[in-house]
Amino acid sequence: MARILTTTEGRWYDELKAVAYYTETEIEKWIQQHAESLFPHHYVIPFKKDVTSRRNAATKRPDLALIRHDFAAWVVVEVELERHDLNHVLNQTRVFLDGDYNLPEIARYAQEQFAKSHNMSVTFGQLRKLFNSHPPSVLVIADKHAEDWQEELERLGVEFCIFEIYKNISGRHVYRVFGDYPAVYAEEAHCRPHPSFPNLVEVIGNFTFTKVGQGGQVDVIYDEVLTRWTLLEENGRRYLRFVGVSNPLPLSTRDTYGLFRDKFDNYYFRKS
Repeated sequence: MARILTTTEGRWYDELKAVAYYTETEIEKWIQQHAESLFPHHYVIPFKKDVTSRRNAATKRPDLALIRHDFAAWVVVEVELERHDLNHVLNQTRVFLDGDYNLPEIARYAQEQFAKSHNMSVTFGQLRKLFNSHPPSVLVIADKHAEDWQEELERLGVEFCIFEIYKNISGRHVYRVFGDYPAVYAEEAHCRPHPSFPNLVEVIGNFTFTKVGQGGQVDVIYDEVLTRWTLLEENGRRYLRFVGVSNPLPLSTRDTYGLFRDKFDNYYFRKS
């Protein structure tokens, strides 16, 4: 059974699924309560509207939608319990990927949800333009990681996010989130491992390291692991040198990585 110790209060939190029963509806409620922290670049709204497959007329209903703050993209979210059958999850997400979204109807529905969930007035035209211009990406949020889910959802092009819930004996909750979830990047660049020096990557092209100068340290998230690097400049080139003993990046010279910075000045590596 997984447990989390919070050192600031000296309390253990046990994985909720090991000590209590909960439903998908409760997970949705927790996600919406902490939406600003979980998805800082998106609005989260309920999305209980039927979607019909263009291939076989099957109809499914998702749970939530994520809409970027700049209304440039949107995500359809399916919340699932890991104990559910994988085929059920795949059948749902296939419909959402190729679904026929009734644009006027969902625009009006989303307009109502913004008013209820965020006390925001969003124009019908703004939402209809978003839904008409950009088909949604699809995200599954589950309460536990499953390798077979990960493999099959990746084949479909569906992102997979894990939202684990923990509870202490006083009734307080903490949450652990990992996997895929949408982010909005302000800047990006390629990185390549140095052919001669281990734990050294070269940053290719223009990239802004805000508030970090020569010899300064940069925290970069890779595969949900926080790594630390020193920024170096030499002969007009810039490098990041890993700080620590065990580098989680498999730095083969055959590999390349994307380096990303979001608008909150958080940095990320993605294998490319």
